[in-house]
Amino acid sequence: MKTLRFHFIFYLLLICFAGSSYAQSGTLELTIIVKGGLPETGLAIVSLFNSEETFLKKPKSIHRVPIDGKGKARIGINNLSPGRYAVSVTYDEDSNGELNSRFLGIPTELVGFSNDVKGVWGPPSFQKAAFDLTSSRTIDIHLSKARD
Repeated sequence: MKTLRFHFIFYLLLICFAGSSYAQSGTLELTIIVKGGLPETGLAIVSLFNSEETFLKKPKSIHRVPIDGKGKARIGINNLSPGRYAVSVTYDEDSNGELNSRFLGIPTELVGFSNDVKGVWGPPSFQKAAFDLTSSRTIDIHLSKARD
């Protein structure tokens, strides 16, 4: 009888701890601070990606955040699992919901990427923009012209 009780308590504790660690796997927060917009003008369109295959094609999440009086936008993304992520930001200065561009698709509005990387003849790769999220953290992204 003692053995049965021991096994019951052992398995009950095992289930509790396994459930606890599973629940914690999606509890990380990524705070993104976008800098370089015009005060009180437009939106920062912040896109989060979690793979090279989906980078700049299909974001894990997308957020539209107004630019504040200091030319900044702040967004917190909750319930993220540990992993490798990259962020792209489009500064929608005229609030029309899209990235304005000129000939050959070169953006006329400001853009930014995690790690503050810039592309050469196009956007940067996922590998250059990616970072490991192992604990909750804050990153800064500075907006700039696409060809700076």
